[in-house]
Amino acid sequence: MHVFFFREAWRSLRQHRGLTLTAVLSLTAALTLSGLFLLLTHNAQVAMNLIGDRREMIVYLRDEVTDSQREALLNRLRELYGIPTYVTREQAWEEFKQQVGDPALLDAVGENPLPASVRVRLKPELLHYEAMEQAAEQVSQFPEVEGVRYGADWVRRLDDLSAALRNGAIAVGVTVALAIIFVIYNTIRLTVLARRPQVEIMSRLGATDGFISTPFVIEAAIQAGASALLALAALFALHRAVASFMVGTVFLPAPWAGAFFAAAMGLAWVAAALALSRVLRAVGP
Repeated sequence: MHVFFFREAWRSLRQHRGLTLTAVLSLTAALTLSGLFLLLTHNAQVAMNLIGDRREMIVYLRDEVTDSQREALLNRLRELYGIPTYVTREQAWEEFKQQVGDPALLDAVGENPLPASVRVRLKPELLHYEAMEQAAEQVSQFPEVEGVRYGADWVRRLDDLSAALRNGAIAVGVTVALAIIFVIYNTIRLTVLARRPQVEIMSRLGATDGFISTPFVIEAAIQAGASALLALAALFALHRAVASFMVGTVFLPAPWAGAFFAAAMGLAWVAAALALSRVLRAVGP
């Protein structure tokens, strides 16, 4: 029985080559557009994760802090916020000299004005603006702390960019999903109407709607699956071309590619079900 369904679906695809080719090309174009935005979003997310890993909170210490107080503070920061690294006044001054690189400016400064500090590599759950702001406010209340810096504006903009990418991916995904449903819906509708005599005969002989519609659903799934594979192949070729002069770009991971393929198949099933639920009533006895 299963062989019969697949044979009928394949026979329909061959008999309506023009309609099938049009549907596959349309779906491939829509899926490639969606996959391209997904690929861009994934690479941007990877880049932002690397940047996010470098987010840190700088805690400036008061000059009168003792060694025991400093150790207690380090333990508290390690427990609550992340991995602390103590930077002495001398180390901070050496880093500052390397960044400035102009001895004349350094001579004008005179004595080392920089305080000792603690650089905190924050926990993953604190790598967004609201959590960092709350953590900075809490740490600034510690008696050993002179001040806290974490680049609030930069963190906020990075979070806004990440949210914009997610929203853009959702918007493009919804648009492409509607396009897939539209193409599959009309393709199945035209295919059923082209085979109206056979469908009417099967219906009069007592065939159920499920029996009649199964080959059409398989046909839609084949079209969507082939289109998804072609889109992934096009995206991979584009990625290889870009990777030759843009170092650091990555292709979609296997779970993402699998979800992309499965989503195309699922949308094809939905579109076919919608089309058949209406068209079979129109051609039935």
